[in-house]
Amino acid sequence: MIWMIFERFLGIPGLKNVAGSSGLELEPNIGKEDRMIRFVIGVVALIGLIFIKRGFIARYLLGLAALAGLSTAYLKFSPVYALIGEDTRKKKKGKRK
Repeated sequence: MIWMIFERFLGIPGLKNVAGSSGLELEPNIGKEDRMIRFVIGVVALIGLIFIKRGFIARYLLGLAALAGLSTAYLKFSPVYALIGEDTRKKKKGKRK
């Protein structure tokens, strides 16, 4: 829902309408190495949440890091990369978009 609003009013380049569908599809903009780094950061942050018992701010920041790392790794889409026009996927020679 929120991406539809961003796409309509701001024109974020990472979003595209899917023909015959009521929603939007996120165009992948994260490469394999970037996904692995994000996944590892998310897992390490989750492990940190298990061992840190005190400190609300530290637990909050670790939770955000885990959520951001794991969700962007799973979706292969980074909203920050979409806003700045970055794409870390390797382009195959001979293929044009």
